[in-house]
Amino acid sequence: MKKLILTLLVLGYSYVGAQTINCPNLPWGMTMEFDQVNDTVPVSNTGPWDFSSLQTGVIYEMKVLPLDSSVYASNYPNATHVLKSDNGEFFLSYDPTGLKSHGKVTSSTTSSYANALTLVPFPFNSTLNHVDSMASTLVWNSLPANVTEKVEAEGIASGNVTMPDGITYQNAVILSTIRTTVTGPSPFGTYLTVEEHSKVFWLPGYALPVIEVLHVFSNGSLVFKRSLFLRESQSFNVSEEEAVSVIVSPNPISNLMTVNQPLENSHLYLFSVTGELVLNQGLVKGDNQIDVSTLPVGLYTYRIVGKDSRVLVEEKVMKT
Repeated sequence: MKKLILTLLVLGYSYVGAQTINCPNLPWGMTMEFDQVNDTVPVSNTGPWDFSSLQTGVIYEMKVLPLDSSVYASNYPNATHVLKSDNGEFFLSYDPTGLKSHGKVTSSTTSSYANALTLVPFPFNSTLNHVDSMASTLVWNSLPANVTEKVEAEGIASGNVTMPDGITYQNAVILSTIRTTVTGPSPFGTYLTVEEHSKVFWLPGYALPVIEVLHVFSNGSLVFKRSLFLRESQSFNVSEEEAVSVIVSPNPISNLMTVNQPLENSHLYLFSVTGELVLNQGLVKGDNQIDVSTLPVGLYTYRIVGKDSRVLVEEKVMKT
């Protein structure tokens, strides 16, 4: 599966999002690029939050892909997607009740959970108070071990947030999360307790939080810290084999949406943030002017399909 880098004709804009986060629509997945800071940054419990003065330089990529893109897919029959990053493959499911973890494959650890761990329920907002836990087994450096996992997620607030690249998003939902993993006993009778403490910012329609400020503790000692901030100039996954140049403008849209695409008899589908089809329209080769004046304000996903049912592009657009 190849990536299509979509050209968005927009200079300095703001997104206006809903304060309730629903399950995202991810039929072909999403590749998210982040500005990485190898440290943690302070996050207050009240907004607005402005990170535009942060100096970044490292880019970190996470790919949330359909399950069948993993060679380990058969070991995770209840997952719908796989998150691929430099740290390994993490098997997830997205459905209207929540985002769930089904296990992982890394350089040292393999796990597959019979009972998934709900990382966050859908829908949620800043009043969230969520706890879930499970017990299973894993293989660590070829040795079997028992493992328990617990996740705690608490809503903090919602408000405007400005990224290091200067883009401002409105009504992000901020959560404080703790994920605790206890592995053992080892052959020597010892246990390993890893706690991941995060503050995360969610926006509608995205596969993952758009900001994560993370501290990791191992048996009580701080061993890792990092902050990630979404880069809006990113690539998105499509189902075709070759890239097709599609230009959609402006973003955000108000009354008219312009689609320039190179194929005859293509089709536009527009979905709400909950996955409801709200617009279904044929396209001609070249420029197409689409009237969206009657649509409510919010985040939408557009899907452009060729005459042979190939998906040319799937992306997000804001209606203001």
